Amino acid sequence: MRDNPNILEEKERKLVQYLESCTTEEILKEAQEYTPSLRSHSSLLRKLSEMKLPQPVVNTLIYYTLATNDQKPVAYKLLTLAALCRKLNIKNAQTAITFFKLYYSRHTQISQEG
Repeated sequence: MRDNPNILEEKERKLVQYLESCTTEEILKEAQEYTPSLRSHSSLLRKLSEMKLPQPVVNTLIYYTLATNDQKPVAYKLLTLAALCRKLNIKNAQTAITFFKLYYSRHTQISQEG
């Protein structure tokens, strides 16, 4: 059974609100409960910080990467996507979510074709 589009829009709106209002430290603390390996990635997080992306974009990036990699932070993917977000001048969680949905859709499509 497919979710009603209105329900999905509401869930996305709540996620955007959450990602915009939390600090990256809060996001990481929550993620560490489910992903203990995140504790050992301080150098990765420092590199993300040095990229000067807006906090909601970093939060969305962390969530997306964990969600698409079996709850494991994948350094190369985080840094590559962070560089794309910076290049595309993504400034907020809503734009980041829209970008990641398109990226995921395209990446999945290419993987299935290849």
